[in-house]
Amino acid sequence: MSRKMDNLEKNEVSLDVKDRKLLSELDFEGRLPYTQLAKRIGLSKQGTEYKLKNLIKKEIVKGIYPIINMSRLGYIYCRLLITFQNTTREKHDEIIAYLTQHKKVFWLLSLQGIYDLLIVVWVQSVTEFTLFIQEFEEKYGEYTKRKTETVATDVIHYQHRYLLSKHKTKEVHIKESVQKVQLDFLDKKIIHALCTDGRLSLIEIARKVHCSAKVVAYRIKQLETKGIIEGYRPIINHTLLGYTYYKLFLSLNKRTNISHIKQYIIQQPCVIYLVEGVGLPADIDVELMIKSNKELFHFIEDVKFRFPGIIGEYQTCMFMDTLKVTYYPF
Repeated sequence: MSRKMDNLEKNEVSLDVKDRKLLSELDFEGRLPYTQLAKRIGLSKQGTEYKLKNLIKKEIVKGIYPIINMSRLGYIYCRLLITFQNTTREKHDEIIAYLTQHKKVFWLLSLQGIYDLLIVVWVQSVTEFTLFIQEFEEKYGEYTKRKTETVATDVIHYQHRYLLSKHKTKEVHIKESVQKVQLDFLDKKIIHALCTDGRLSLIEIARKVHCSAKVVAYRIKQLETKGIIEGYRPIINHTLLGYTYYKLFLSLNKRTNISHIKQYIIQQPCVIYLVEGVGLPADIDVELMIKSNKELFHFIEDVKFRFPGIIGEYQTCMFMDTLKVTYYPF
């Protein structure tokens, strides 16, 4: 499955409180029945269903996808951050086409800032990641000014709290696991169906995978219990809501209070991801959903003043386009 973010020039869409509550309740629990969603947001079942379908019609919600914990299946989350040099438009497009078609690339994003491209691959060993990098360098090394290789040990998902300015959050960890799970053919088919539409009914999934709805329900429950499916999230078209997606790299003068700094940062409603791992560009690698450059400046300033003398340099990148996303690479 691949998609592109909508044109940044589209007019901003206004949401009412019920819309925002609905999106918030769907986050991590995107398969909740309309009856349960209705109780949580204070609407009728029919009103809730109408609201979600309207959000989809307006392209504010681009779909619902399952959070697949590939680490439980024996995979390692690796990233390659690239800054280009000496590229023509034709060569740039050639590189993007190569990465889009590459089977190991499951997330590809264009950036503006210190880096131009974020490439995410799932591999089964660090050696496999090294071979991927070597292959890329052999083809396009002369067009690479800077590259940063990262092996993520934990990618922490936080709810889209910016919708309601909430500080409390549920979180999902996609991190290294010694416990590996094997999937059979039916499990894979069910996951693939959920990746096309996370709110497909059991009957619709059963029709796609050629088995009973009762078996599908049992298999999904097992996938959730085993930590293969960690939740279901809406794909929110944040540009239509007037938000900009940033990656922030914070370097510290000293690491003595790093856990306290991270704890403070993740309490902020604008924070949606925190990445931990080896080879990070900075001590803290965090992703934010921001309304304006002024808000971004205030966020950074607030952290610096709260931890004086500890925060050193910082760098930001703006996410421009999602060029490829594959929620389940099989």
